[in-house]
Amino acid sequence: RIQRPTTLCLIGSTPLIHLGLHSRQTEDIDVWDKASDYDAGELEGACRAVGLLFDPRGDVKQGEVYLQIVRPGPVSLPKSFQLDIVARYGKLTIAMPSPAIVAGSKLTRANESDIADIAWLMSHCALQLSEIRAAIKQFPNARDRETALENMVLVGLVAR
Repeated sequence: RIQRPTTLCLIGSTPLIHLGLHSRQTEDIDVWDKASDYDAGELEGACRAVGLLFDPRGDVKQGEVYLQIVRPGPVSLPKSFQLDIVARYGKLTIAMPSPAIVAGSKLTRANESDIADIAWLMSHCALQLSEIRAAIKQFPNARDRETALENMVLVGLVAR
């Protein structure tokens, strides 16, 4: 049970599930460390109490659900951004970056499911290509910005 005020900033596919894309279920719940505010010991205990692994390092057995703390490196997000509140559960606040930032971060990888996620965001959140482009320009890593902007072509094709 969470006793202290806690904010978790969800990234990856988890925010899409909260927005209504229920078919996008995955075994991981990605939490962006830089925009979250939590006590690690308390959060780990709460995860354990409900049967979630907390921030596993290494291999995870198939079917195990886990909360992954994501730090800058493999994922690109702006250094700071406003959080969109998704829900509140007692002392726990669930938040996410704007849909434009979520879409932009998916374009640094741009696999088939990422492009489908972005198309869904565009249709369900009235997201415009210009908003995604503006979000990408805020990413701190030049290589990630370049890759994501190049991958905008894929989104343009799907958005037609």
